[in-house]
Amino acid sequence: MLLGKTFTYLPVGDVGYRLNLMAAVFAAGAVTVFFQLSLLVTKRTTTSFAVACSLAFSYYFWASAVVAEAYTLHVFLTGLTIHLLVKWDKSQGNRLLFAALLAWGLSFGNHMSTMLKGPAVAFLILRGLQQNRISAATILLAVPAFVLPLTLYLYLPWRYSADALPYVISHSDSFGLGPSRPHDDRWHVGDLNRIAIRVIDIRLQVGK
Repeated sequence: MLLGKTFTYLPVGDVGYRLNLMAAVFAAGAVTVFFQLSLLVTKRTTTSFAVACSLAFSYYFWASAVVAEAYTLHVFLTGLTIHLLVKWDKSQGNRLLFAALLAWGLSFGNHMSTMLKGPAVAFLILRGLQQNRISAATILLAVPAFVLPLTLYLYLPWRYSADALPYVISHSDSFGLGPSRPHDDRWHVGDLNRIAIRVIDIRLQVGK
């Protein structure tokens, strides 16, 4: 949602075109990432190129790359997470682990099927711990890299209340809500609390 808003500022086409362009950009990024991942594993350029083309020209991936959906971003972040984890597993530094967890956390903000990568991530980290390549302290330091992107979810309740509150205030008479003090147009804390409760009640009724 936030990335889509960013793409709407591009000075090309209309809003629909810009959002479709976003899907195409992440599709291209996903193909590139999987090429690099295959090259990292196989060390063969030809094989990696074939893998990338198989993804790029597959029916469902191509269909997702031309519409404003979350799927190409999901594939991109999934490939990026796996690529960084595999590269970290083959190296000695811990920065790649932090980057992988950051990418994994970001992917949670896009598609919840990301949790399916959990066992693989846990396996690689535990193996690194068993092989003394990382310490428990390093793992604890890496946790914020995963948690930080999850704070994007805080945007949802904030935006939710920002949209609902002005509507209820502007229709306060219809909802039986208004300034609690007669002949006083100012809103007080108690009034806003009553409005907040009413907003929740309205949302629950709509959801039924």
